[in-house]
Amino acid sequence: MRRVLVRFPILAYPSEYVGIGRFTAHCLNLDIIADDDSLEGALAKLLETIEQQLDAAEENGVDPIQLAPQRYWEMLGRARAIPSELMERVIGTANKRQGGHGSSGAIDADQLEIRELQTA
Repeated sequence: MRRVLVRFPILAYPSEYVGIGRFTAHCLNLDIIADDDSLEGALAKLLETIEQQLDAAEENGVDPIQLAPQRYWEMLGRARAIPSELMERVIGTANKRQGGHGSSGAIDADQLEIRELQTA
């Protein structure tokens, strides 16, 4: 089976509903989110969830693409890229967590566009 390289635009922002001091990471072309007490934790959880979503879609023969509402894409345009050191740590953490879970393959950094929305 041929694998297609898909880009995953991810927006990270302070959680709107979960509580103060928490972060949400939102994959915009799958419209899935993860929350955590830290930015790094929310992003790592989201990468795990993306892997699970893609595995389930492949297993069931369905297209996993489900675009987030337009307002999140607009927020992505105002957000800034996360530092490369954070990106490396997040990918490393997610790949360690996925180890032994039967994942079809780790997400490559080239597939990710992670941006953080700064609030005043």
